[in-house]
Amino acid sequence: MSKRKDVWLQIRIDPELKELLRRVAKAREEDMSTFVKRAIKTELARLSFLSNEEKKALGVLQEV
Repeated sequence: MSKRKDVWLQIRIDPELKELLRRVAKAREEDMSTFVKRAIKTELARLSFLSNEEKKALGVLQEV
């Protein structure tokens, strides 16, 4: 079994967006990192870069 190695990614955002992300993550009872990772995966699913199973788990509707 391979060990998962996380990497760090730094981005620049304006203070207002950071505060909005913080508030939304708090309302969802998530930390900001979890919220941002899910948002990225959801966008990748929407763009069809993830499997159908992953799309379903993220609540991304599949096109018919």
